[in-house]
Order: sequence, then structure tokens, then C-alpha cells
Amino acid sequence: MLIREYAEKYSDYIIEMRRKFHRCPELGFQEQRTCEMICGELRAMGLAPRVLCGTGVAVDIGDRARSGRTVAIRADIDALMVKEETGADYASENEGYMHACGRDAHIAMNLGCAKILCDIQDELNGSVRLLFQPVEEFARGASAMIAASALKNVDTVYGTHVWGDIPAGKFSAEAGPRMASADFFTITVKGKATHGALPHNGVDPIVAAAAIIQNLQVVFHREIIATEPAVISLCQIHGGDADNAIPDKVTIGGTTRAYSREVRESFPVIMERVIRETVAAFRAEAELDYRKGSSAVINDADCSARAIRAITANYGEQAVTHFEKVMSGEDFSEYQEAVPGVFVFLGIRNEEIGAAWPNHSSHFAVDERVLARGAAAAVQYAVNFLRD
Repeated sequence: MLIREYAEKYSDYIIEMRRKFHRCPELGFQEQRTCEMICGELRAMGLAPRVLCGTGVAVDIGDRARSGRTVAIRADIDALMVKEETGADYASENEGYMHACGRDAHIAMNLGCAKILCDIQDELNGSVRLLFQPVEEFARGASAMIAASALKNVDTVYGTHVWGDIPAGKFSAEAGPRMASADFFTITVKGKATHGALPHNGVDPIVAAAAIIQNLQVVFHREIIATEPAVISLCQIHGGDADNAIPDKVTIGGTTRAYSREVRESFPVIMERVIRETVAAFRAEAELDYRKGSSAVINDADCSARAIRAITANYGEQAVTHFEKVMSGEDFSEYQEAVPGVFVFLGIRNEEIGAAWPNHSSHFAVDERVLARGAAAAVQYAVNFLRD
């Protein structure tokens, strides 16, 4: 059974849904209207959606009893705090917020999956669970959905992310690491305030903070094996409010990224040591608040091969491209740690129509004509898994 023709039938619907949700972006755990709109669309199809963890949605289609198996297809639904500058006639109506990472497209594709699955549900050798997950951006939604039983009885999970660096209509579904772990930290450096003309009367947290920043960069790239990608980025620093006064405190904020679990676990250990020993040289004190975000997205080899077969069956081998793994994070990894799964990138870049901007840009645009492909590939993966 090839799903392409079903998807093409619903292409206009998927585009309509993408624009509908693009108009009303909502931040994580605030997606009340988004949740209600998703439930309304699913109920109109005769389905019975369930609200999970406040603003998430799950709905089952088919009959698990036929094979004892269930496939989950996940879409994330939260928006970004970005002021839209696309000029689209369906631009965001919520000032300062935008679906600048493509989650409006993810919602639309999952609703397209629902349409297709309703058409073929009597032929499904099992069940498919569609998940609409809140709060991906802050890496909290997947764990909340899982805690709310989103993966109960699920045997495999499939996810799609539209990507602005890949040509429209091309898929990337390689096995192995695809996106990095994403953790976050705040370093608080404490000194003793004094006048800028009398530094010897105080303890300068600014020079201590500068030394911490330098030392962390050097140690990370001298202590972690060079063949393992590892990133530490110091992204913000705050301290002081006068040009002639040394403050008593400086805060530094940033993020770490890795693919290896062992490398990721070493980050806070290295940071604690470097921070402690660096500030001691300046007579200052420091505290590290290290916060775990999402794990690395690592595609299961069998799931990856099945996804590629689903794509090529519908769109040929030319639809599959190689896309190098990225250091961005994605909490789809939490599902993959629970059940085997695959995370697929779908290209939406088409410079001829202005879809030439990266994800998170205020100008981010999508070649909507390829979204039906994303829905078709996801449903084909589910059909094949249940059949095989």
C-alpha cells in the first residue's frame, strides 16, 4: 500500500492547517488555543483526542488488537519568542511570537496523517497514536508527555522536523546521532564590591569571570577527546551597573552540547573543577547551576532503514539526501530513550519562493507543497511497521 496518493488528496488541507496554526503561535505550556484547535480538527474527523499534560494531545487510530502493536507519530506544537517579518498574509497575529521553527508545519502534517489514517484504518494491522507535544523549545514537553502515558503500549516512534537548510522535498533519515544533547548552566561568581579606583580593597568578580570563560574554553578542547564533538558556549554575562564601581557579583549563562552520553556526563564534572580552582586564584567564590535539558537524538538503525524504505517507496531514491548531524537539540530524544525510533528531517528550502531562511529566523518560510510528503512518509512508516 503506497500512501502518496492519499497524501496528495489532503495536500490543500495540510497547507490550510499550517497557515491556520501559523496565525496563532503560543509559547510552551501556554498552547491552550492550539490544543483546542487540534482537538477540534480531530473530533471533526470522528476521532476521540485526549489532552495530556495540560496542552498536549494524543489520539489513537486503528485497532491494536489486530497485531498487538502501536506506532507513535509525534509533532511538537509550541512557538518561539520571535517578531515575525515575513510579510505573509497569514502572519502571526500574536505580536512578538512566531512559528519560526516549523512547528505549525509539524501540526499540519500530523493532522494530514490523521486524515490519511482515517481513510485506511480498517486496513491497519494495529494502531497508530498521533502525539501533539507542547514545550519542545524548553526541552520539557516530551518528558511530560511520557509521564502522562503518551508511550503506553507504543513499539516505535517517528518524528519529522522541517529544515531550512535542506532542499524542498528532500528527506534525511540517517541512522546514528542526528542532534546533540542540550544542557544549560548559570555560573554565579561572588566577590567583594569596591570603588574602581581602589580594587585592592575588594575582590573583583569580573576578572574572575573572564578567567573562567577563558579556562573553560581551553580545558574543554584539551581534556575531551578531539574525535568526540563537544561544545560549550558562554552566551550571556551580567555584572555591575556603574563605570567606576567593581560589583560584588557576576553571572554567566550558557549551554553545552554533545552526542556521546559519556562526554555529556563529564561536562559538569569538568566545569565544577575548573570554576572552583580558577576563582580560588582570584580570592573569589563561585557556584555552578547545571541543568539537564534533552539527550542526543540518535536514530535506531532498523527504524532509520524502515523510514528510508517508506520514503523511497513513495518518492524514489532521489528524495533521500545526506544531511550532516547538527549540534542543535531536540527533546524527541526522550521518546527514543524509551522506545526505538527515527527522527527525519524534511527539506523546505526553495529560494524561488522566498523559503531561504534558517529555522528560528524572523523571515523563516516554508515550501508548503512538500508537507504532504512528510505526512505520507510518516504514515507509510507506520503502515509498514504494523504490516511487517
